[in-house]
Amino acid sequence: MKSKLIKYWNLEPLGLIKFLSVIISVLYISVFEKVSSFFWKFNLGKTGNKLVVQKGVSIRYPHNLSFGNHVSIGRGVNIYTEFPDSKLIIGNNSQINKGVELDFSGNVTIGDYVVISEHANIMSHDHGLNPLSKPNKIVKVISDRVWIGANAIILPQVRYIGQNAIIAAGAIVTKDVAANTIVGGNPARVLRQIQ
Repeated sequence: MKSKLIKYWNLEPLGLIKFLSVIISVLYISVFEKVSSFFWKFNLGKTGNKLVVQKGVSIRYPHNLSFGNHVSIGRGVNIYTEFPDSKLIIGNNSQINKGVELDFSGNVTIGDYVVISEHANIMSHDHGLNPLSKPNKIVKVISDRVWIGANAIILPQVRYIGQNAIIAAGAIVTKDVAANTIVGGNPARVLRQIQ
């Protein structure tokens, strides 16, 4: 028992206060996220089983979203659109991690077993060369078993990311990504094929 406590508490009397505050905080967040996930199920267009929506998630037009089973949305994720009729579909067993910015203005489909890592940015609309012009919708498909690394940016002109593709952390993707490919860099280029 002592070996488990030492991970979180230095066993000094004054350290007990911090230890208890951490325990209370963890319990509060855990309960909050269970309650939040329960209520999000009734606010989203369609959800499967075992939806997890963590603290600080912001979703615009939630009735336009359709989630499969075992979908997890991390803390501070911002899911937004410029249009009230845009659709976002996320398949089974996919996760969007902390701080991701996901624009589904152009209609976005995310497949099964997709992992979008922390602070990635996915855009599906642009304004051409005039920032004040009406936004242009760009349909985007992220296929099954894609892994998008932390801080990667998927620009609007990218319409398709193929199955089993890996986008390296920090990559700036400017064109479609073929299946079974690892891309990275700025601008992203093919690093190697996956067998």
